[in-house]
Amino acid sequence: MKYIIKNKIFSWGAGTTVKDEAGNDLYFVKGSVFTFTKKKSVRDMDKNVLYIVKNKFLFFLLPKVYVCDKDGNKLLMLKKKNAFGLKQNFEVVPMSEEAPKWTVMGDIIARNFAILEDGDPIAHVRKNFNLIKDSFWLETTDKRAPLMIAFVIAIDNYYDKLQNEER
Repeated sequence: MKYIIKNKIFSWGAGTTVKDEAGNDLYFVKGSVFTFTKKKSVRDMDKNVLYIVKNKFLFFLLPKVYVCDKDGNKLLMLKKKNAFGLKQNFEVVPMSEEAPKWTVMGDIIARNFAILEDGDPIAHVRKNFNLIKDSFWLETTDKRAPLMIAFVIAIDNYYDKLQNEER
């Protein structure tokens, strides 16, 4: 199934809709306006929180982004391998026993990559560039699509932070 994650550039609360190819709403991503962590939650259409994405950018040389379950328990962490590495120099760290052991292969900077589990591709992600809003296509048959949506948002937050530091 293909999931389309659209970022609304001018949204006050950084809201993002997630649709299927036919344009049906599947999930909603709600952003918090007044937080230092740029916290976002992936929700079903009944507004139930499924996953939370939290940024930790206070120590700017080694930024981290966490994907948490609905209760705030950390599942995955994206972090830079070292402070002075290249932009694509990050790792995905499982933070609990239940967390998937995912890796990413492809061009992360251009946002065209595969999500791998045990070396096998389980999803493909590509970014569509648009002047008004960015969108991502996530293609997977995996039942953990909401978690993958949170993971894609975490990667986007991570690289948005690095691009803003370069300006």
